[in-house]
Formats: sequence, C-alpha cells, structure tokens
Amino acid sequence: MKKPKHQIFISYSGHDKFEAELLQFAVEKSLGNDIVSAWTFQRDQKRSEKEIANSLKTKVKESVATIFLVSPNTLESGATQWMELAYSDAFEVETFVLLHHISYGELKSRDSGIPPLLLSSQCNDATDWKSVVSEIGQIISAEGN
Repeated sequence: MKKPKHQIFISYSGHDKFEAELLQFAVEKSLGNDIVSAWTFQRDQKRSEKEIANSLKTKVKESVATIFLVSPNTLESGATQWMELAYSDAFEVETFVLLHHISYGELKSRDSGIPPLLLSSQCNDATDWKSVVSEIGQIISAEGN
C-alpha cells in the first residue's frame, strides 16, 4: 500500500475514543486514503510510555493539520491534549478546534485550566466537521498534493 502524502493529527480525550475513530474514518474517506492519513494515539501509537511524548511531538510536527476535539472530558483530564495543542502552535501546524458536547460559552466560563491558546482559537461545533475537513482539503490542494 502506498504511504499517504499528508498526515492529519487528531487530538482527543481517551474518553472520546469512539467519536475520534468516527472522525478519523470520515476524514480519511472524505479526503482520500491515498492522499491522507488521520493519525490518532489509540490506533497508531506504540505503547511504550517512554516514547509517547517524543512520538506525539513528532507526529504533530509531521502533520499538515491538527483537529483538536474538545469535550467536557478534555477539561477533566486534558494535560496530554494541552501539550498537543502547544506542539501544534509551536510547529505552526494549522489547528482546527471542534467542540463536542460543550459550547464556546461553557469553555470560556471555566475559571481556570483552559489554555489561552484554545480560547483565542477559532472554535467550531463538532457538527460542523465537514467544513473543517473541507478547509483541510483546501490546505492540501494548495500544497499541490
């Protein structure tokens, strides 16, 4: 099988694994498996705890875009996701935030624990995932496949 040319990193809370798998499938099918691979921890990550941080950093850096799935679960135990968001920003990887079972108002009303980078990002309702995938497709097209 030919290796996809573009990688998209999907960041999510472990409690949202099912939704992330659906999103991963939809992204790959919408943009074409021969062009895109959507990377997620559960499917693609080796289980060595020692290598996880370096691997996540590398995978974000190699990606053309990051889809950051934020839910109430992220807010409860999102340390890894916050790091993935920071990596995405540091490597200037285009980041798309999808809010799942949480509104921007609820996110903003939290007293603490929400990275300013997330609050300053363009947040999209998760039901608008097709628009996000379309924008990622435009990024890939601009790069010339």
